[in-house]
Amino acid sequence: MRKKKLKNSKIITGAVLVCLFGGFYLFSSKPDVIKRIVKKTINYTKLKVSGSYSSRLKDKMSVYISTVERTGITPCRDAKDIETRKNLYKIEQGTFYSIDRLDYSHAYLSKNGKSLLEQIEKNFGEKLSTTDLHDSRFIVTSLTRTKENVRRLRRNNGNASDKSAHMYGGCFDITYARFENDNKKLNANDIYRLKETLAQVIYELKEREKCWAITEKRQPCFHVVCR
Repeated sequence: MRKKKLKNSKIITGAVLVCLFGGFYLFSSKPDVIKRIVKKTINYTKLKVSGSYSSRLKDKMSVYISTVERTGITPCRDAKDIETRKNLYKIEQGTFYSIDRLDYSHAYLSKNGKSLLEQIEKNFGEKLSTTDLHDSRFIVTSLTRTKENVRRLRRNNGNASDKSAHMYGGCFDITYARFENDNKKLNANDIYRLKETLAQVIYELKEREKCWAITEKRQPCFHVVCR
């Protein structure tokens, strides 16, 4: 009985040594293999990235609202008014973004707002160009609001502000909870990567003083205001 236990102990010790030496060999001689294994194993959506770009988008409305009111368009009364404004431009789907169903806004932006959206699109596409997500699009969920839109929104959402930057033509929201890709089914990790790529694009423009931006939590979106 004692010999049998000793024999089993030797077998176990041998197996452990094989695993240790095998692991050492794999780490030292085939680092690329390890990288691939780790990449497939880690669920990046569960990582708390304190240095993430989305966490750096935290401008306050009080910082920009007075400037936006002074430099933006005069707020539109209703849908008919917004469609006749010569200082607003119709926004269509782009190569790297689409327009969501709009319940409380209209697909129009000022000249500067349109240029900012197009710059975000361009930079987003460039950052994805060499990745497996290069066919992805972000989704714009809100653009310019009329006074009528704001009244309706406040009736349905008590937290909505009557001093909305969306009324001045240079503001839009982009969801970070959903993205589109016609050639690839996006999983949770893909969404996370796209979210942080988009946040990086917006943050870099913010640092160049091209915009103000907030990562909204109640409505999962990046709230972007042209500067």
